[in-house]
Amino acid sequence: MGMLEDLVHLSTRISLLAKHAQTLDAERLFLQARLAKVERERDDLAAKLAGQGEQTKALSAEVSACQAEIEGLRVQSHEKQAALQGSLDLFKQEHTTMQAQLISRSQEVSALRQATESARDRIDSVLERLPGVLIEDIE
Repeated sequence: MGMLEDLVHLSTRISLLAKHAQTLDAERLFLQARLAKVERERDDLAAKLAGQGEQTKALSAEVSACQAEIEGLRVQSHEKQAALQGSLDLFKQEHTTMQAQLISRSQEVSALRQATESARDRIDSVLERLPGVLIEDIE
């Protein structure tokens, strides 16, 4: 009976090994499926990363273009500001010149009025001294 017991014992061990082999095979299949899923996720993430890299490059190029445009507009703005400041300075100078001319002309007009008034007074004085002329006749 020793041999029969050994065979039963061996049969039990083989049965346990077969179950263990089936469990290991099921785990292998599960791990292969999980590995395939993880590889798909990795590939998806790699594709997404590549797409984002391209998008980042495109956005970077757009930012560079916008910065160049801003710099161009800034230079253009400074040039226009300088031109406008030049025009303003010229207008201020012309204004100052015209103010001086106006003051000069005002003084000339005032002097001419005084001279006219003085001449009128002298003419009236001369006319008053003439015999037979009435001042009322002259005015």
